[in-house]
Amino acid sequence: MSNNNNQQIRKTNYSSTTFITIVGVLGLVFVIIYLYNKYQATMLLATTATTPYSMCPNYWDSIGNGKCQNTNSLGKCSKEPGANIMDFSGDIFTNVNTGNYSKCKWASACDVSWSNIDRLC
Repeated sequence: MSNNNNQQIRKTNYSSTTFITIVGVLGLVFVIIYLYNKYQATMLLATTATTPYSMCPNYWDSIGNGKCQNTNSLGKCSKEPGANIMDFSGDIFTNVNTGNYSKCKWASACDVSWSNIDRLC
């Protein structure tokens, strides 16, 4: 007599509770990763917000009292007569909330680069 030791192959069935637990853990991991990335972006923004901005656009000379001189005739605005001196002491450029944005818009319109300013708009 031969002894057959055929073992029944067991199928693993996940119960709905196990499935919900796995999905919940994965969801929690994704939320933690998302919040961490947002935190890193906020920290980067806070660091760059405290970065001092230069008084004048790149390769322009500061001539005092918020005025800058375009000694190298850079950008589109320098082609206009008398446009090689720009006064940035006005309220639109010195406003705490919108001043740097206004400088960015001006730099963009005149096609002039301005470190840490020209990326604000």
